[in-house]
Amino acid sequence: MPGPAPQAARPGDVALANARCEGCHTDIAREWRASMHAQASVDPVYQRALAIEPLPFCRGCHAPEADPRGDAPPVLARLGVGCVTCHATGDGVLGPVLAAAPSAVAPPHPVLISAAFGTAAACASCHEFDFPVHAPGRRPDRMQSTVMEHATGPHAADSCSSCHMPPVEGPRRHRSHGFAAAHDLPTLRAALTVTAARTSPSRVTVTLAPGQVGHAVPTGDLFRRLVVSAEAVGDDWTVVSEASRALHRHFAFGPAAEGHVVRELVGDDRVGVGPSRPVDLDFGDAARGLAVAWRVEYQRVEHPLGADESDVVVADSIVVAEGVVPSMEGEP
Repeated sequence: MPGPAPQAARPGDVALANARCEGCHTDIAREWRASMHAQASVDPVYQRALAIEPLPFCRGCHAPEADPRGDAPPVLARLGVGCVTCHATGDGVLGPVLAAAPSAVAPPHPVLISAAFGTAAACASCHEFDFPVHAPGRRPDRMQSTVMEHATGPHAADSCSSCHMPPVEGPRRHRSHGFAAAHDLPTLRAALTVTAARTSPSRVTVTLAPGQVGHAVPTGDLFRRLVVSAEAVGDDWTVVSEASRALHRHFAFGPAAEGHVVRELVGDDRVGVGPSRPVDLDFGDAARGLAVAWRVEYQRVEHPLGADESDVVVADSIVVAEGVVPSMEGEP
């Protein structure tokens, strides 16, 4: 499948071609402009990471219409992953089976209908790949494994677009190009079910299970995590004791290769597409007789995620679920 990839050889003025797409498909363009696809190259978190590891490998997906060997020109950086990136081919405009529906108006360009365009194959080139550098003699770990996670889960028969591009009704029925994902609060909250219970006078167990999701949570790049935290609070809501745990893929840092840091996967405690994941938070005797306020947050952290995983700069955080667990009945 064609998809986001370095396209420096694409003929013509790419930005102008994309503007023509937007001029006709104004509703879709409005959705796309507000999406992370459009922000892929200008997102400040990505730009700070790129400044540390300025790899053509990264630019190829985040600014696919520019030459990945150098900084993208501003006009192509602002384009990000555009209409032309996924739809333009040398023979016409690529479209899914939905586009084959009869229309009273003939399109001004050929439309190439592809059943595969509505499958994970259309997304795989930027959502399933290995680390670009790895330790000599060792098979590289996956840097992103979303497509593989989806393929082995209970929703493998469903397309990526069925969740991330839901149908939009209107004069021109289409699938949403807002690409709802972790930046979309309803989508994020629907991906998890969370419950909390007091399992001892000093302990609270927060249990996370997959909700409406077809892959691990969080998925995607290695700078995303879930943080489960809780505080034992007094009558005036003064914090008496607190505990937390971060759920993500855990990496060890190996020797540098090709001038870049090598990461080796040593653990993965994300919420998968299988059984639920209980997280035990222990407060000690300080929590006896006190209520415990708990919270689950989805976080993006700044690059790099160092050897000390607690020493991170949080780029942004979204509260997925929260609540209060009372003290155990009969406690002093």
